[in-house]
Formats: sequence, structure tokens, C-alpha cells
Amino acid sequence: MPARGVPALTTFPYPELDKREEDHWSGAGVSDDELRALALGAFYSTRWDAFHDAMVLGPEREHPLGDRRELAIDTLTGAWGITDGNEARASMEQLLEGMHAPLYALVNPLVMASVNASERDRFGERADRHRAFLRQVGSFRGMDNPEALVRDYDIWAQAIKIGFTEHLARPLPNDIHAWDLARVVAVARMAFTAGYLEADVAWEYVMRALPPAQRRYRNWRQFGDAYLAGWTYWQATEDLAELKNGGVDRRMELLRLWTRPTSPWRRIELNESEPKPEPPAEEPS
Repeated sequence: MPARGVPALTTFPYPELDKREEDHWSGAGVSDDELRALALGAFYSTRWDAFHDAMVLGPEREHPLGDRRELAIDTLTGAWGITDGNEARASMEQLLEGMHAPLYALVNPLVMASVNASERDRFGERADRHRAFLRQVGSFRGMDNPEALVRDYDIWAQAIKIGFTEHLARPLPNDIHAWDLARVVAVARMAFTAGYLEADVAWEYVMRALPPAQRRYRNWRQFGDAYLAGWTYWQATEDLAELKNGGVDRRMELLRLWTRPTSPWRRIELNESEPKPEPPAEEPS
């Protein structure tokens, strides 16, 4: 394995998180940056019992989930509406530009200002001003339904107030691009596994996701917290009921990635450590 800084194996300290399969490594000769890019989607590698260092998303062996190609096709169709390579590229381009992250950047600061306001103002004029502002933004941006931002605002505020975001780091992350970037890698790997993309095209998209992740996050802890906040924001707008247990489950998976010695997030850092400067040479006396 060319990745540097592989930690010594130790006993995993959270046996309740250790019920899934072992982390899978194929031993493929990927570069450090290729491993970092694949590790952006490590949550999905873990969920799919896939190799962390290969493009195929799915087990390379007999598995209860069945044929990995059929699973990838079913997931792309059911969750994404993707049925071919062109649709996969279009979705990944949208994710790279920011699918949910720009909406969160608008909504979350306003919600936090409202939630943290005085009790008298919390459900009053401040929230009404926020809704009016979001309607204006939606109209200015030419959104088909400007009320969608208002709906997100109200749902996100409700999720926070009723405690469905307690699994998130505090203060809440300001940025959730990790949620979009992790899914670039997941879609690229699924599309390759389904036979919709050639390997070189899938790798191109996976590698494009790495630089913005490295610019926005210093380490996997920040990346994981932002990913979970992004999933939570999306899930709140889709189905609030799923948050109560689903958020805790995903937090436990992230804890596993952060702490398990065989995790890709322990094998390599998100950003390469800067070399320490050489001490100045002593001048001869």
C-alpha cells in the first residue's frame, strides 16, 4: 500500500460499533491522492462492504446483498433517477457545483439566528423577515418554486427545536459541501460498477472531488461532521421521521471511520502534512 502513515493495529475500543464486516482492502496500487479521493466516499464503501481502495462499489465475493452490478443499477435508478452514463455525469456535475450545500448556506444561518433569538421574538417578526428574504432570493434566482426555501427554513428550524439534530457537532457546521462531494464519489463508483462509465471517466470525477474537499476541510473530523450535517439537512426536508434513529446510526458509522484502525480515514490524512522546515545550518565559528 503506497499510502503513508498506516497506524499500528490496536484493539478497537467500541465493540458495539464492530458488528459490521471488517474493512476491506484489495491491495490495489492506488496513489495517495487516489486513496484520499476514494476515502471521501468511505461511508458508502463501509455500508456496501466494498474495497476502500478500488473503484468497484460492492463486494468482490459472494454476499447476501447479491450481485453488485444489479445493486448499483437499482440504487442509481431508485435513489437518483440515473439510467445511463450521461445522467450520471449530469448528476455529478451538479454535485460538484453544489446541490444541497448552497441551500444550507442560505437557510442555516437564518434558522440559527431565529432559534437563538429571545423567546418573545423566536416565532415572531424575525422569522417572518427571514421568510420574506428567502422568497426574494428564490425569485431573484429564478427558482421554479421560491417557496421551497421557506419550506426548508421552517422544516430545518423544526428539526433543531424538537431535538432531531442532537447527533450533530456543535456549533453546527457552516458548510455541508462534504455531503455533495462524498456523493460524487459514490455515484461515480456506482456508475462504473453498473457499467455506465469507463474507469478513466469515473476516476476523473472522483479526483475532481478531492481539491474542493481539501480546501474546505482540514481533516476527516471536519469532513465527517459536515457530511452528517448535510445528510441531516437533506433528510429533514425529505422525511423528518427518519432523523430520530437514522442520524444516530450514521453518527456511529462515522465514529467507526474515525477510530477503527483499519479505516481509510486512519490510513491516510485528508490533507498531506506539510513538511517541517529544516533547522537553519549553524554558521562556522
